[in-house]
Amino acid sequence: MSASQISIKKKFFFTGILLWLSGTFAFIGLEFYVRATRSVTDLKVLTGRVSGPDPMAEWAFMDAFAAYRIKPGINFYSARKTVNQEGFISTPEISVSKPPGTFRIVFLGGSAAAGMGRDLEDVETWPWKTIEMIRQKTNKKVDFINGAVGGYTSFESYGRLWSRIRHYSPDIIVVYHGWNEMYYFLQVDKITQWRTLPDGSWSIGKTTSKPIKQYEPYWLDPILYWSQALTRIRLKLSRHLGGEAGTNPSRFLSPDFDRRGLEIWRTNLKLLKSTSEIIGAKLFVAKQPTLIVPGLPESERGRNRYEYHGFNHDAHVRAFQAIYEVTDQEIPADSVIDVTEVSGHPEYFYDHVHPTPEGSTKIAHIMSDFLLPYIEKKEDSSNFVPGPQ
Repeated sequence: MSASQISIKKKFFFTGILLWLSGTFAFIGLEFYVRATRSVTDLKVLTGRVSGPDPMAEWAFMDAFAAYRIKPGINFYSARKTVNQEGFISTPEISVSKPPGTFRIVFLGGSAAAGMGRDLEDVETWPWKTIEMIRQKTNKKVDFINGAVGGYTSFESYGRLWSRIRHYSPDIIVVYHGWNEMYYFLQVDKITQWRTLPDGSWSIGKTTSKPIKQYEPYWLDPILYWSQALTRIRLKLSRHLGGEAGTNPSRFLSPDFDRRGLEIWRTNLKLLKSTSEIIGAKLFVAKQPTLIVPGLPESERGRNRYEYHGFNHDAHVRAFQAIYEVTDQEIPADSVIDVTEVSGHPEYFYDHVHPTPEGSTKIAHIMSDFLLPYIEKKEDSSNFVPGPQ
């Protein structure tokens, strides 16, 4: 072997060592930087392997009337998913006192209306798009409040309407619920403990008794646990499970649901209706669209989180239909917004009910077309004050 060949091999060897050392020191520097400038992220907690603090504590306050509400002024996922200073998600800044000549619309619902869990920007949410479409077709001044919050059922929406939103003098209230109502079907016998821990206290800010899975676990995770830099890179490349992060247990799915839960939905509809009448607002109730329809291909069913309610696909189809039937029984036909033409179209949904931007646009067209005639013929109720005059 010649001296020149040995010299070339040594050059490659030392170059490799130098690159390895440079990469190692660069990674160590990155690790120290992440640890010094970011809070500690526990991948075991986020993937549901161990219990940890309630993730809601990062964005929610406890609320005596609605279980919890969003912290004002924070951002979700990106700077383009905002919460205004009044605590309303994906809503421009708004005053409690309604400007004269302004028509005010309030949207109530869960994550499918708030655009939470799937990182929809403010302008991509269907309430925002609905208002933009209405403004293009009327000369009236229209503003809005997105009073929806991820995880809300009609129980929380009613509490938020009665305790807070009524003071904003809404002219129209749009209720958009369905999927979250099905959690009642699991807890009919424990409804008096709704949203509380077994001891009757609130869970927000406490360590959860059971692991909560916010990201799907990967086989590579045990190698990444020790590094905050690798953990953050891993999360950046992963999809958050959304507004219904949970344990996702592998268990038998019942072929039916507890129909007693429908009476809770019925009662809450009556409460929303009576409150709207008291404050002088017009109530509209939407039939929430869903990907869960008869004959949905097996390839699409995997996107639906049936396990959160404990019953299977066919039972969910019947549950949605039953919720629609109760809505028809309790709400006048001219106040029911049927959005179910969107149902069953995979391009409109990320999963069971959360709309894609395309789905949001489709929903907004239906909503705006339905609401516009009422807005055009209705005078505003600026600064209406509920109660004895």
